[in-house]
Amino acid sequence: MRTRSGRRLAGALVALPFVLVAGASPAAADVTVDAVVPQGDGTVALVVAVAPGCGDADTTGLTLEVPEGSAVVSATAPDGWTGVLDGRRVDFAGGALPAGQVAEFLLTARIGAPAGERVTLMAEQRCDDGTSDTRSTPGFTTSAETVDPAMTVSVPQEVPAGADGRQVAVAVVGFAALVGAAVAVAGPRRGRAG
Repeated sequence: MRTRSGRRLAGALVALPFVLVAGASPAAADVTVDAVVPQGDGTVALVVAVAPGCGDADTTGLTLEVPEGSAVVSATAPDGWTGVLDGRRVDFAGGALPAGQVAEFLLTARIGAPAGERVTLMAEQRCDDGTSDTRSTPGFTTSAETVDPAMTVSVPQEVPAGADGRQVAVAVVGFAALVGAAVAVAGPRRGRAG
């Protein structure tokens, strides 16, 4: 019994710093992709919901980033907020999203991923108390309608390498030697017969 209690105590002491560090960040971004709407032109509209993640503080900023090989085409923010696009990333800033209030942000993007792949967005929520939290959890599974085939990189079939310059030269010289040998063999026969 004493050994089991000692192990539990040791386990609790080892876990304590991790629990304290995990609980130290009051900004816990609760960002989800609530809707994925294909637009029919290779783009997809992503409705991203941001729930309170700053404890008692207000949310004052949000950065969303689509994965490598994708691009944000446009972004719409709630009233009082602005969005600045930069390739795969959009930085939203604005008044304050009060603690307890959920807001929706709209991204129109071109997703470069194969159909059936899970795509995750990077989301960073910033709070008016100076804290922030970054997560890569908001995401969705792509379908043929939600990806842009032009953005998807497909690896071409591997083509075997052709002959290099030296091999071509050897082949030409060999062919010339064969032609010369054939002419030499055929030439004297004509002269003897006639």
